[in-house]
Amino acid sequence: MHRVLATLILVLAVLCGPGAPQAFDLTLLHVNDSHSYLDPTTDKIRPQGKETYAKLGGWARLTTLVDKARAERANVLLLHAGDAVQGDLYFLKYGGRPEMEFLDRLGFAAMTLGNHEFDKGPDFLANMLGYAELPVLSANMDASEVPALASRVKPYIVATVGGEKIGIIGLTIRDTGVISAPGKVAFSEEAQAADLYVRELQARGVNKIVLLTHVGFGVDKMLAAKVHGVDVIVGGHSHTLLGGQDGIGAMGLNPAAPYPAVVKGADGGDVYVVTAWKWGRVLGRLDLTFDDEGRVTRAESRPELVLGDTFRRKDAGGRKVEVLGADREALLAAIDENPETVAAAPDAGARKFLGPFAQGVEAMRTEVIGRAVLPLPHIRVPGVTDSGERLPHGSLLAPLVCRSMLDKLGATGSPADIALMNGGGVRISIPEGDITVGTVFSMMPFNNTLFVLKLTGKEVRTALETGVARGGGAFPYVGGLRFAADMNQPEGSRVHAVEVLGREGSWQSLVPHRTYSVVTNSYLASGGDGYEVLKRATDRYDTGFVDSLVFLDFVKRKRTLRPLPSTGVTYIPGH
Repeated sequence: MHRVLATLILVLAVLCGPGAPQAFDLTLLHVNDSHSYLDPTTDKIRPQGKETYAKLGGWARLTTLVDKARAERANVLLLHAGDAVQGDLYFLKYGGRPEMEFLDRLGFAAMTLGNHEFDKGPDFLANMLGYAELPVLSANMDASEVPALASRVKPYIVATVGGEKIGIIGLTIRDTGVISAPGKVAFSEEAQAADLYVRELQARGVNKIVLLTHVGFGVDKMLAAKVHGVDVIVGGHSHTLLGGQDGIGAMGLNPAAPYPAVVKGADGGDVYVVTAWKWGRVLGRLDLTFDDEGRVTRAESRPELVLGDTFRRKDAGGRKVEVLGADREALLAAIDENPETVAAAPDAGARKFLGPFAQGVEAMRTEVIGRAVLPLPHIRVPGVTDSGERLPHGSLLAPLVCRSMLDKLGATGSPADIALMNGGGVRISIPEGDITVGTVFSMMPFNNTLFVLKLTGKEVRTALETGVARGGGAFPYVGGLRFAADMNQPEGSRVHAVEVLGREGSWQSLVPHRTYSVVTNSYLASGGDGYEVLKRATDRYDTGFVDSLVFLDFVKRKRTLRPLPSTGVTYIPGH
């Protein structure tokens, strides 16, 4: 008996002694593409199959959830995967100050630079980063020509958490030079930079390595398979929603893949790839356990769709009314039971911090940004407006929105050939007179971002046929293109005389098999209003530019707006 007891004591001494393997637990929290949306944003979800309007995200609620996670877990790293700015009015008003200060306030361990951080140039970015003290990363950025930025941004950091060293390498999409305005700042190939600094970290004895990237979900998976020594990739840029069909998917949203996505790495082990949608609507959470060799032995996913606790649904008359009583309680119970959703109360301190900034943003809505020298009436389908005005060629306002979309893409160095939007994307007309910030946000209230799709001429024609057939809010308005629609013809054969404005300024017939670059809004790109042909496009990217802010910038640059010489639409109504 004593011999057995002595043996057990010896075994325990070996297992628990100084040289014994020790498990290390780490919780990664992360957001990406928050785009200055410090307040909650409204969107439709479908809990229990019922269309419901909910408030999503908001940094006061994120604060509550981050504090809760830190209370639950000893070793927590909070990371931001880029595009913290350029979206909501906070950036337009304050130039990134509240966003940067909030990063410090919430205790982010690091942030990687996204392409939109460069939208106002590298000097502006360097000054903006002065509002924050957190480490800012980009391993594939060469800012040697901009010393103020080069001195502020590092390729990686080594964070010490619970006595363990965690290497965090930042990467920025190499196309930033053509989709933003980095000036003399250059970007190298992402995998090569990652490989270089992984080896440098390993030489320093760091065996737990995270890539913090702003390159898009597809590139993240490529990096996971290609770069040796990586354990986790925390990504951004593509606004990809990850989650389970019984979790986030049960809210009527469509996750692109499970959270985390698991990729077989270059070393033969699993690499965990995570990203957290957009606008602070999801707080990503990955609970990890590492062994002594730095291998992940456990990865537990806990992403949280961040919801408020008030909701609206349409009544029988189509009006949005608040959900109350038993219906509200059932809705809150469904959220509570869902493993990937949470109804969080806003943190009082965070709301107090944001208050003065929010007041300034609200006051900004009355700011005059331009003037309409003639009325700019809007109608969804060419015809006669409710006030009796004849618009046989359709809206005079929607084509200007399309022009603003083309101008924005042209300014990035990656111009689009065609702009396409739906008539329902514009909600009001603009009368003659002053145009305010509030006017623009009333006109385009949906926070759609601009997507660029590669479509064949045949697919462009299909999109136009879809829009004219569905009519109403789906009716297509265009830029860089003109077409005729005869509603007396059979469905599928109504659109004709389709021409594209060439780069040299001449009109050319749409070529069925030629590929065109088409900029549209995120609603249509996701198949909204029946535009399934746009949803099926595989060559696409989300620019992150918000349509209302793109139009707002257009008005500020033009100062005066008047109707274009042509709407691009010739319309023959059905008999």
